[in-house]
Amino acid sequence: MKTDLVTIGDDASVYEAAKKMKQKNVGSLVVYDAKTKKKYGIVTNDDIVKRAVAVKKMDVKIRNVTSKPLVGVQPEADLSEAAKLMGNENLKRLVVLKDDRIVGIISSRDIIRISPSLYDLIAEKEHFRK
Repeated sequence: MKTDLVTIGDDASVYEAAKKMKQKNVGSLVVYDAKTKKKYGIVTNDDIVKRAVAVKKMDVKIRNVTSKPLVGVQPEADLSEAAKLMGNENLKRLVVLKDDRIVGIISSRDIIRISPSLYDLIAEKEHFRK
């Protein structure tokens, strides 16, 4: 799990988000409401490419390409539980929630690196979509 979360306000542009991802060398940003500061979504490099760049909408606000609501697990969750949730929801990242607070992010890459045998749980839904 990565605990050094990189965040961005939902009033930022897609360009600003992409620039921040590059500067921080991350593949996702936790998105918060610019007015309330409440974290409510995640934007990934895939979201930016598919929902903005590929449709030539680089001037949109990040709130328009954010994946929401946040899907997460508790810190004490088993890796297989996280892998299964990723597979079922077709996600590459989950937030780790403790007392309704985001304390980290775990990616499918993290899980596979730790336990390669869980790859099938993550990829399970992929077989049904083809």
